[in-house]
Parts: sequence; structure tokens; C-alpha cells
Amino acid sequence: MPQIEVESALVDAEKLKQFCLQLLTQADLKPEEAELVADSLVESNLRGIDSHGVARLPHYLERIRQQSIKARPAMQWEPLGEAVGRVDGDHGLGQLAMVKAADHAVELARNSGAGWVSICNSSHCGALAYYGLRIAREGMIGFVFTHVDPMVTPHGSAEPFCGTNPVCITAPGKNEQSLCLDMATSITPWNTVANAATEGVAIPSGWALDANGEGTTDPHQVAALFPFGGFKGSGLGLLIDVLCALLGGAPIGPDIPKMYGDLSRRRLLGGMVGAIDISRFTEVSGFQDRIADIIERWGALKPLTPGEKVLYPGEPEALQREERLQAGIPVGLNLIKVFNELAEQRGLPGLETEGSVAEDCTSEVASSTTESVR
Repeated sequence: MPQIEVESALVDAEKLKQFCLQLLTQADLKPEEAELVADSLVESNLRGIDSHGVARLPHYLERIRQQSIKARPAMQWEPLGEAVGRVDGDHGLGQLAMVKAADHAVELARNSGAGWVSICNSSHCGALAYYGLRIAREGMIGFVFTHVDPMVTPHGSAEPFCGTNPVCITAPGKNEQSLCLDMATSITPWNTVANAATEGVAIPSGWALDANGEGTTDPHQVAALFPFGGFKGSGLGLLIDVLCALLGGAPIGPDIPKMYGDLSRRRLLGGMVGAIDISRFTEVSGFQDRIADIIERWGALKPLTPGEKVLYPGEPEALQREERLQAGIPVGLNLIKVFNELAEQRGLPGLETEGSVAEDCTSEVASSTTESVR
């Protein structure tokens, strides 16, 4: 997929996580919940999903300041049956509600074979792979959906209806080599456009429309994105909205308060998380062996481009993670400036960089999968 390039500096992953952790802790999150949110953000960057990484933290902090996101939500779990339940996120950070939902889905699946958990009163939760892979590590197949405010045009429309509504499906393999499809129903994440605006670079043509329904490459003028695959992405996005809104009592796309609109308004986001207990169908180790065989055969296919390899869903992100753990995470220079201003305002140490500056893609790695979006 197309990329955007910005000037960036490399930051050690652990140092970046500790920097985020100090900002979240200072914003009055519980220590263990601040740790979870910081981990989810940095993991997104490690996997190359910069649209859902630490670049979103300043926005979270401002919403906490304006009280549309609660720093310490009193989340509620409501069992609705042997295999179903609901998490009320109490308007806290979406990462907290999603992890709670994923863990309850696994618990339900252990007891009944499958578990489905609806989410209400949540907010932006970041990349869905974080939760799907959490379920996969429990030896289960994971499903994660979320919806957001209207920013994607239905096929043939010049104005938006649904959000960039993503889906994540995971299947556990051996040695952490799990299949992980984490994809948006839009042509690119809205937060990639937000990153482009922060760093002052244009987006490629064919991504977006302005308020007049005309194509634009100016990230500041984007009013709507195109769906991926025409009517296919358009239809999938609508059905994900149904799953996330109607079952949990959340508003549908056009009625959801905008993420980058009035920051004092709560988002009221819904979601859906599912888990299937593989052991009810077959032996987990045998299932994982078959996943490993699929991965091997997939990677052995003849590539279109000589010298390259056909990558399985989730492999590009895994390779990116290994690389960035060694070399550091590229963070846009303008974002670093924003971070250091936030730290200075709070009397905290600034972000320590490795000193080397690089040209880096702040969109996701081009791959056989696409990325989850807000």
C-alpha cells in the first residue's frame, strides 16, 4: 500500500515505553493500567503500525484533561449467558475495555467452547492485533471488531457514513508464529492522515476526499476516505458497525461523536470480541502444527518479484518488530517536539533519542495484511 515519509529520530523501544508510562501515570491512570496502555502503543510502533502507536498519546492526554476520557474508569462486566457478556468501559481508554473484553471472551470460551463479548461506552482502543494476539496466546482463535465515527464513503457515495471499522482475526501457531489478519475497511487509516498532518507532508492521491467531495492530497483538508476494494470494504464496514453498535447499545457510525471533533464529548464507542476454544474441536498442538505447515507452504510459493518472499498475515509486522527492537523505533521530529513540550509542562524528563535521523514511513509496512484503524 502507499506510504508517507517523514523525518524521524530513532528511539529505543523500552525508553519510549517508559516515557509514555510517565505521561500516563502523571495523568492519574492506575499504574497497572498505565503500563497496559503504554505497552499497547509501543507494541503498535514496534510492529510498524505507527498510525496507532505513540502518536495518539497527546490526543488521549488532552481528552483526559477535558474529561471526555476518564483516567480511572469503573468498568463493569455483565454476564448475559453461558457464552456471551458485555463490558461497559465507563468512558475510559479503549485499551482497558478491550483487554477486559478479550480476557472475558477467553474465560467464556473455556467454559462453553466459545465466548462473545460486546463493549459499550468505550473510546479509541488502538490496533486490534494487540487483543487478537492476546487471545491467540491462550490457544484460541480470536476475533476483534471496533467501529468509529463516520469517515469512510460507502461505495459510490461522495460523503461518509461508517468509520474505518476494522476487523482482526488470529489463529495460534507454534513459537509465537500466529496468523494475524488486522485490517481496516478503509483504503488507509485515518490516523495515518493525522500523522501526515502532524509532520506536514502530503498524502498520496486516491486516498481521500475533501468537504466538497473532491480528491485531495492535503491531510488538513481530508473529510472522508475511500473504502478498500470498493463495495467489498464498504459492505464489510457497515456490517462491522452493526456488530459493534446494535448489540452493545452504542450509536451507529453517523451518530458517533468525532474523535477529532469536540474533545469534551465522550466517544460512546462499541466493539465486539470473540474467542473459540480450539480444544473443543481438536488438539491444540495438532492445530498449531497445521498452522506451522500452512505458514511453511505459503512462504515457499513462487514470488512475483524474484528474491522476495510471500509473507503470511502477520509476518511483515513480526519482521518489523524484530528490526525495530534492534535499531529503535522511528518517531517523527514534530511528534518528538510535541512530546517534549508535554513533558516540560509537567516537569518530566524529555524523550531521549538515539541521535540518528532517518527518512521513515509512518504508515504501515506494505504487506499481505492491512492495518486496524480507529
